[in-house]
Amino acid sequence: MYPLILPLSVKRFCSLMLIQLLSLTLLFTIQEVSAQLPPEFGQELLLPEPKQKDTVPPTFTIDTHISNTYNDHIEFGLSVDPYISSLAGQENPQLQGLINQFGINLRGELPIIDKKLHLKLQYAPQYENYSGADGKLNEFDASSNFLLTELRYRPFTNLPEIAVSQQLQRLSRSLNVYNNNEYQSGIRIGRFLEYNFRLQHFDDDERKREDFLLVGSTNHKVTTRLELGLLKQMIGKAEYAMEHGSYQTNLNKFILGAANIADDQRRTDWRHIGTIKLLQTAADRYVFQQEVNLFLNQSNIDYFNFNSTETALSAYYKFNVGNAIRLRLFHLWVNFEGRNLRDADGRIIENAGIRKDTQYGINASMNWRFTSNLSLNADYQFIHNDTNELNEILSFLDYNHNIVSVTLKGNY
Repeated sequence: MYPLILPLSVKRFCSLMLIQLLSLTLLFTIQEVSAQLPPEFGQELLLPEPKQKDTVPPTFTIDTHISNTYNDHIEFGLSVDPYISSLAGQENPQLQGLINQFGINLRGELPIIDKKLHLKLQYAPQYENYSGADGKLNEFDASSNFLLTELRYRPFTNLPEIAVSQQLQRLSRSLNVYNNNEYQSGIRIGRFLEYNFRLQHFDDDERKREDFLLVGSTNHKVTTRLELGLLKQMIGKAEYAMEHGSYQTNLNKFILGAANIADDQRRTDWRHIGTIKLLQTAADRYVFQQEVNLFLNQSNIDYFNFNSTETALSAYYKFNVGNAIRLRLFHLWVNFEGRNLRDADGRIIENAGIRKDTQYGINASMNWRFTSNLSLNADYQFIHNDTNELNEILSFLDYNHNIVSVTLKGNY
C-alpha cells in the first residue's frame, strides 16, 4: 500500500488539501431532486392548498436572471494536476473571485386531463463566467443546459398527487476535462414519500487524473416526510432520507494512498439524513423556524466515515407579496470517525482522538419585487470553520468564508 504522508512539495501539498476538503464538499453539496416540491418557507406554508379549478388552461412562462456573486473561498478551483490546470501549485486555498451568471428558464404546463393529469416541461440554459486569481479562474467558465420533464397524476381529489420526472443536465467548461452529464429520475407520492436516482458521468473518466472533481457517481435516495399542524399558527415537520452512493475508481495514486484505497476497490457509501423543523407565525408577517439536521455517512472505506449535527434558527419577515427578508443562524459539528490526528511527519498521535470540525455562520437574504415581472434578490453568507487538526500543514482548515450575491430576476 502507498505511504499515507508523502514528502511535502507544492503539488502534494495541494493534493492533501483537496483530499481533506473532499469530505466537506460531500457534506455541504446540495443536490437537486427530480420530483421537486414547491418552496416551503414563509407564511404560505401554513395556508391550505388553493381549490382546484374545473378547467386549468395551458400556461407558458419565461424567467430570466442575471446574478453577480463574490466568493473568497473558491476551493474547487485548486486543481492539482499540472497538465490540466493553470492553478496547480497554488498554495493559498482561499481564492477570491467573481462569478457572473446569466440564465433563462422556460416552463410550460399542459393539462392532459383536467384536475387529474398534468405535464410540465422545463428548459433552462445558463452561462457562468469566473474572474479572479490573475485570470486563472477563466478555465472554469461554463455553460449548462437543463431539461426537465414531469408528469403529475391525481386519480381522485381526496388522494395524494403522484409525480414522476426525469431531468438531464449537461455542463461544459472552458477546460473541457470537467465536462460532464448528470441524469436524474424520480417519483413522488404527495409530500410524504419520494425516490430519486442520480447518475453523474464525466466525459474523461478513464485517465487517473489527479483531481477528485473528476470522479463520477451513482446515487439512489429515498425520502419520507411528515407534517403536523400543532396549533393554529404552528407546524412541525420531520424528514428522513436514506441514500446509497457508488463512485468510479479513476483516482490517482496519491489519493488512493491517503484514503487507504486499493487499486481495484470501489468506494460505496450509505447516508442517513434526518431533519426536524418547527415553524411558528405571528401577526401574519413573521415566521420563525427552529431546526435540527443530522447527517451520517457510512462508507466501506473508513476515511470517508463521518457524521454531523446542525442546529439553526431562522426568522422571516414579509412586508407584502413578493417583498421579504430572512435571517438564518446555524452551528454545525462534524466528526470524521475514520481520521486520527497526526503530527507533522504523518504519524498518528496516540490518545489525541479523531478529527473534528466546528462551523458556525449566518445567512441574510432579501427579496424585493419592483413590479409583477421584475424582482431583486440580495444574499450574504458568512461561514467560520475551526478544526482540531494539530498538523500545521492543515492550518488552512481554519478559515472564514464570505459569499455575497445579487440577482435580478424577470418573469414574463
